Amino acid sequence: CRTEKELPARREEVEHAMEEGIEFKFLTNPVKIEGEEGWVKSILCQQMELSEPDESGRARPVPIEGSEYEIDADCVIMSIGTSPNPLIKSTTKGLEVNKRGGIIVNEETGATSKEGVYAGGDAVTGAATVILAMGAGKTAAKAIDE
Repeated sequence: CRTEKELPARREEVEHAMEEGIEFKFLTNPVKIEGEEGWVKSILCQQMELSEPDESGRARPVPIEGSEYEIDADCVIMSIGTSPNPLIKSTTKGLEVNKRGGIIVNEETGATSKEGVYAGGDAVTGAATVILAMGAGKTAAKAIDE
């Protein structure tokens, strides 16, 4: 993400997220998901800074050399765009994806080919609405609970 000012969200959404304990990492680029035996252990990140504005007038994030750091994690939820992350296939053994890179799931449960892993939203369908993503989350939650 760039800076708080440039978040593609309504101000009230950001405020509510912060009230719920969401911690934003501005000007941070996730570089690698570290794992052990197929399970997430941490995320390697690099701090960024905004460059001088380019010909379009937009400042772009550029890496700060030597600023890498690690965040302990046991779960990663990717919500950084409207298309599947191309790293999913190469970083998650046993996870089947389709030719567009979307995660293949059981439509009734959201279960993936990797035991205990569920998916929904843009990582499965590509660009779609938040409502569809929320529905997929509810479907998966129900299946997990059963």
